[in-house]
Amino acid sequence: MKVPEWFHNERIQNIAPAKLQLLLNLAEQIEGKSQKEAMPVIMGAIASANRQRLNFTKDEFDLIFQIMKEGKSEEEKRQMDDALEKARKMMRGKGGR
Repeated sequence: MKVPEWFHNERIQNIAPAKLQLLLNLAEQIEGKSQKEAMPVIMGAIASANRQRLNFTKDEFDLIFQIMKEGKSEEEKRQMDDALEKARKMMRGKGGR
């Protein structure tokens, strides 16, 4: 698997290794998928993280998405923002913040 560029960003180095591994696995699974195709995978990853008690803080979640959006087109950023909002709603519905 090719490691995404954002994974090497120094701003995420304080995030727990288990959380970063979950993100790498997720990135691999959704690579090349449309938002519609990716959402079930993202929701599954959130559920898996909850089962493993890997809870991302709001700041961690926001930072990761901010880094992942760097260099993307405005349309790609909009799609990522939509996905982020849906993920947040799912997390709130399952006891997340």
